[in-house]
Amino acid sequence: MVRDLDWEDAISRQSNERSRSSLAALWEGHQRFLASRTQGRNYEQPILQSLAASPNPIAAVVACSDSRVAPEILFDRGLGDLFVSRVPGNVASDGTKWMLEIAVTELKVPLVIVVGHTGCLAIAQSVEGRAAMAGGTLRYDVARAVDRARMSHSADLYFGAVRENVLLTLENLRRESYATQNAIRDGTLGLVGAVYDMPSGVVTLIDS
Repeated sequence: MVRDLDWEDAISRQSNERSRSSLAALWEGHQRFLASRTQGRNYEQPILQSLAASPNPIAAVVACSDSRVAPEILFDRGLGDLFVSRVPGNVASDGTKWMLEIAVTELKVPLVIVVGHTGCLAIAQSVEGRAAMAGGTLRYDVARAVDRARMSHSADLYFGAVRENVLLTLENLRRESYATQNAIRDGTLGLVGAVYDMPSGVVTLIDS
């Protein structure tokens, strides 16, 4: 059974100060989002020029393409704060792995967070047996997550599959991205899984 993880506990578990600081910043931003107190931001020329000259994201995010799941909004972060890959079903696509190679080796991000969500159409297609023809092998990753949820006897198959899909993406990234493997081994990178509940707006961390 996939357990929820308290944000403060997850922050304390991070292997270095930079990853702890990054996850704490995401949590603080998410609290502002939930309280409808998001920060207003102005992007005047000096700010844009600084961003252009020196990218310095605090985290890399793997999220679904769904228009209702925008990491910059959920975590109330500004331009330049997050290095994001969005793909249906938040799977470990080749593009996602390429993004992580850049984020980890070039930008030295201290944290990667994979965000799944309720209402995910990619998961629903697989649960209901109506998977689209597009997507290639990535569709099978989603189907594997559904099978894992079914084998774990999740009370809610769909919700269980959403969570298992996040864990499967994390596993694939650990196994298939050498940059990610090396950074985790060196203690310079944290990997975190999360699920966004659309009706409530709450992002919950899950124990990976």
